[in-house]
Amino acid sequence: MKPIYACVIPLLALLGCASKGSAPHDKAPTAFGCPVASSKQGALEDLIKAKVEIAGALSGVVVNAMTCIMRNDALRIDVELANKAGDVRRVAYKFRWLDRDGLSAWDDESLKPVLLYAHATHNLTGLAPTSKAVDFRLFLIAQDQ
Repeated sequence: MKPIYACVIPLLALLGCASKGSAPHDKAPTAFGCPVASSKQGALEDLIKAKVEIAGALSGVVVNAMTCIMRNDALRIDVELANKAGDVRRVAYKFRWLDRDGLSAWDDESLKPVLLYAHATHNLTGLAPTSKAVDFRLFLIAQDQ
């Protein structure tokens, strides 16, 4: 009988420690996986307006899509830029990484140039440089003179 009790007692102890269900976590609201300030931003257009800052006139250049994912405590951003114009556009971009309080979580990145061909798309990817970065802004600037 001792071998049965030796197996049953630890098993019962483990079952007693198991949680019946976890309490719901207060997850921050997201849209397309991206953090948003409120749950009212469910449409892609609202997300793009909230996350993209444009300096100057980017005629013909639009953000078609934006998705985010959190992997290994790092925020990854995928953005699709499109050139709707019939000629080449030069654009520069950078990501501004923000912490939970909306303050800068990392020193500013340098601007990265992108050449957008006529009626073409280009994918941008950003990976947060620190786990403190839980939000972002995409900064776009026209380089056509």
